[in-house]
Amino acid sequence: MDITALNSTKALRKHVLVWMCLFFGSVSLFFSVLNVFSGVFFLGFLELCFSVYCLYTIYHLNKHALRFWQSVVMCVLVCIIVLYANLISAPKYGLFVWSFALPVLCYLLMGKRYGIFFSGTVLVVQSLTLFSKYTGESIVNFNMAINLLLAYVSIWTVSHIFEGSRALSSKRLKNLALLDPLTGAGNRLSMNHYFEVELIDKTNTYLFLLDLDYFKQINDKFGHDVGDKVLTEIATLLRITLAKGYVFRVGGEEFAVIHSFDSKENALLAAEKLRATVEKTEFNIDGKKIKLTISVGVASHQVNSSLESIFIEADKQLYKAKRLGRNKVYANSKEHKNSELIPA
Repeated sequence: MDITALNSTKALRKHVLVWMCLFFGSVSLFFSVLNVFSGVFFLGFLELCFSVYCLYTIYHLNKHALRFWQSVVMCVLVCIIVLYANLISAPKYGLFVWSFALPVLCYLLMGKRYGIFFSGTVLVVQSLTLFSKYTGESIVNFNMAINLLLAYVSIWTVSHIFEGSRALSSKRLKNLALLDPLTGAGNRLSMNHYFEVELIDKTNTYLFLLDLDYFKQINDKFGHDVGDKVLTEIATLLRITLAKGYVFRVGGEEFAVIHSFDSKENALLAAEKLRATVEKTEFNIDGKKIKLTISVGVASHQVNSSLESIFIEADKQLYKAKRLGRNKVYANSKEHKNSELIPA
């Protein structure tokens, strides 16, 4: 599976932003020419600058990933231009119609939290602007105002509900793809996604590969239901013990932890803490008291190393820890003066 497919929200927003820049940039350029010839120089200048910004954004997005601030800036600029155009023009020109596109744009580009703020702000400012130009000469004006308000609120409501449902569905699908259904820890795909996409600074990043010693004996003695609950308890214990680390289940009874440390010594101390914590913990599963130990292999990220190469190195150290007695922590000699064993 392509891990970039998991960033469906970011991909959607990038696609929407590109097309919005293309559309609004072209429209803004057209109106800037009209406004300059009509003598509305400041608005024409704003629209021309906005067109240039749209062109730059399209160029930048073709070469780089989307940044959230780009979506925010786009929405802010569109809202300013639309609201300012309504402020200086008469309602008979119908520029207020552009306001109805703003909730959809804001929700698509920024999500619910920012979408509701921007949509509410536009509604308040636009209402005050139109109210200031209300003449009161005809009931038609009042009826139009009510219809405009209801139309805007209906579009706002649909945008809010749609974005909320889309975000929830996207989150559920992502969890199904990334989480181990038994333990709630990340799976291998989740580990790849975190390392390749989310982990920007890989400096001082370490991978701990852990294996539950003699776990088959627990399944044989107590049954697989109890064994599954032990795995769930272990995953929880790892998350609690190493609060800022990311825990992944990468095999039947194998887990991986990715964490950043200031030094190699601190990384080894953390790995030893995990080992000691598991050894001292007595799991009470369905009235059965179970104790077990873990073996740990440690490897660090080197310049230009891939997750696969780090995983292979950690696996070698894990195999060494198991071969030399289990319930131990090993790290490779490239990271330490000697191939280092931390005794149980």
